[in-house]
Amino acid sequence: MQAQAGRFRRSSLLTARTVDRTRILDTLVNNLEGVVYRCLDDEHWTMVFVSQGSAELCGYAPAEIVDNAFISWENITHPEDRARVREQIRRAARDGQRFAVQYRILTADGDIRWVLTRGIKVPDEEGRLVIEGFIEDVTPRQVTLDALAHSELRYRHIFEYASEGIFQTTREGRYLAANPALARLYGYATPDELMADLSDIESRLYVDPERRRSFRHLMAMHGEVINFESEVRRRDGSCIWISENAHTVRGPRGEFICYEGTVQDISERKRNDEHLRLLATVFSNSNEAIIVTDAENRIVATNQAFTKLTGYPQEEVLGQNPRILSAGITPPEVYQEMWADLEQHGAWQGELWDRRRDGEAYPKWLSISMVRDAAGQVQNYIGNFIDISEMKASEERIRHLAHHDTLTNLPNRFSLNEKLEQAVGLCQRTGMSLALMLIDLDRFKAINDTLGHHVGDELLIQVAKRLSATVRTSDIVARLGGDEFVVVLPDGADATDAAHVADKIVRAISAPYLINGQEQRTSPSIGICLYPDDATEIGDLLKNADVAMYHAKAKGRGNFQFFTEGMNAATTRRLSLESELRSGLERKQFVLHYQPQLDLRSGRLVGVEALIRWNHPSRGLIPPAEFIPVAEEAGIIDAIGDWVLQEACRQLGAWREAGLDPLRMSINLSTGQFLDKTLPARIAELLDFHDLHAGLLDLEVTESVSMASPNETIEVMRALTGSGLSLSIDDFGTGYSSLAYLKLFPIRTLKIDRSFVKDIETDPSDADICDVTVLLAHRLGLEVVAEGVETEAQLKFLRSIGCEKIQGYLISPPVPAAQIENLVLRHPPIEAGGSVVLWPAA
Repeated sequence: MQAQAGRFRRSSLLTARTVDRTRILDTLVNNLEGVVYRCLDDEHWTMVFVSQGSAELCGYAPAEIVDNAFISWENITHPEDRARVREQIRRAARDGQRFAVQYRILTADGDIRWVLTRGIKVPDEEGRLVIEGFIEDVTPRQVTLDALAHSELRYRHIFEYASEGIFQTTREGRYLAANPALARLYGYATPDELMADLSDIESRLYVDPERRRSFRHLMAMHGEVINFESEVRRRDGSCIWISENAHTVRGPRGEFICYEGTVQDISERKRNDEHLRLLATVFSNSNEAIIVTDAENRIVATNQAFTKLTGYPQEEVLGQNPRILSAGITPPEVYQEMWADLEQHGAWQGELWDRRRDGEAYPKWLSISMVRDAAGQVQNYIGNFIDISEMKASEERIRHLAHHDTLTNLPNRFSLNEKLEQAVGLCQRTGMSLALMLIDLDRFKAINDTLGHHVGDELLIQVAKRLSATVRTSDIVARLGGDEFVVVLPDGADATDAAHVADKIVRAISAPYLINGQEQRTSPSIGICLYPDDATEIGDLLKNADVAMYHAKAKGRGNFQFFTEGMNAATTRRLSLESELRSGLERKQFVLHYQPQLDLRSGRLVGVEALIRWNHPSRGLIPPAEFIPVAEEAGIIDAIGDWVLQEACRQLGAWREAGLDPLRMSINLSTGQFLDKTLPARIAELLDFHDLHAGLLDLEVTESVSMASPNETIEVMRALTGSGLSLSIDDFGTGYSSLAYLKLFPIRTLKIDRSFVKDIETDPSDADICDVTVLLAHRLGLEVVAEGVETEAQLKFLRSIGCEKIQGYLISPPVPAAQIENLVLRHPPIEAGGSVVLWPAA
């Protein structure tokens, strides 16, 4: 009996040790501020095991989640995140990789929390594939000491009241004696019921009969078994795990009497062992570095993530104070706050700077929990931390992006407002002035639409660099958006300073740009507003600079203008005109007039040019020079151009039906129309609708538009001429031409601008330009049309140099469509006259 009592004491001692081990590891898990879980990979994420942290995390106890007793983890997962979570976890599982996925959950109270779930797919003890891991609340985590005390009390209750059964059996497995605890253990009301019913232990009690045979073998060999574990069936068919401590009882002469021993239900311990194994796996495989210190703050344990993050192997830091990790950058006040919070609340989290083993400093986010024993004494400190270098870099990138234009890296509109507030505030305090310039790029839309956004973007980048290089580092350069930039000259800049800088900007921005091997040109229109003379509020400064900028565009572009009060009235008129233009387009107030074209070779009228007029309800007919620039700025020029195209084709069809000899119709194209890929198809539809031949249309494109991007122009022109249409270069000589490209354009006609024709009788240079233009056109196989012919002398000179066609007031001003039929039928052919020499050679 003394031996038996000793064995009982050993069993109790083992139980106590198991309780201690469970308490320590469970304390460790709870201080990880998350949930350890094991689940099935099914449609519900059916939980096989969930640690007690689930109640704190989502409001559901483990009993409510395990086996989907009340709710499944799929239902706890936010509906909008379920598909993504499933896809990420299963992709990682397929690749045999660990996963970490962040998503939202719905708590029992209806709140939404963000969690980070880590895990890996592994086989369990039965070879079944399950998912094991850790779920962490990544909203600010708080762990209370009450939860820890409750957890400790629960496990202490489980183990302190565990009962042991006492038995005596024969070798064959028939009970000779049993105590009430053993009866209850196996599911019987009394020991007598147990002994009467359970007559064959080997076949009826043990799940695996081989365990009983092993038990008898050990007893025969050693006379005892210590902590012999087996799975057994209870009376109701359920299974439990037991641990037996037994010995052989012999008589005075050594004869066998019975087996005698104790039985302990270790089902809970077996589950705890699995739980501990899982916790150990989590500790070892956590992606967060974990460090455990004792009450004196000496390191007693670290995990693999700690070594990976810091470079320190565990054996090198054991017994050391964690201060060896410090980079010496964190202010002392932070450490003081940390220890104060630990003492008052038992937990702290915040940012510290550490240094890796190789000397590299890095920021980390640290969460520390204080662990106390039953007496309230500090037992351990548990800290887990992550490297937040990338997160801080991302925050800095986000901050930079919030304040800077992504294309040019200049300050954006938001940052400009901040800088302007500071600059204006300084001026208010010191009485100084500043100058604000609003810069808009001329012809940028044509370049961007013609060559594509990648060329437009590169142009903006180069403009930004030139602007920054032109001004001082103390000046402000920002991009408002599109092709608008702002330059601010603080520190007392006046009108003279602003004019000097604006002149430098005009020269710098107007210089050629080489983009993708091609030369591109633009120029700035600059509006200047002065503080405090022109405005004292930031909004007014920008508005007035914008007014001055539009005035600069109206002055011919590529220049700068200072704001004046008179500009406000002009801007108001322009805005009013823009509004009336939109209304006029909707109310069909536009009409076409037609100016005939005379063929000098036959003396007959052979075509007309369609010219738009605005039949304003109160101002009468308004010529295009007054409203076309406004239409271009307002962005409705393409809509007006489309209307002109439709109306001209309709009128041409009406003349054909009236029996008028076929007339060629010249139609001016806007930049947007010319670059529209659908233009050939739309013209084809119009011609087909009005039963017209493509050869009757002559599309005119200005020299500046055609030369904006010669390669793109050639492609567009070929698409148009491929449809049977003919093309002309309008206003030739007023833009910037490259003969190398001009000879490649599939055009039919050059039109000499009226500015050269009107002075050929008084200016020999203009006469020479006309002569050279005709010669150039003929060398290229092109016809020439001269615009603005008003005198007989001009006609004779143009005919003498070989110009094929003319138009102008000498023949007829632009007239309504109703007058064209009479004009064509009644106009007498012009006889071939003699030539005139306006400027004889000296």
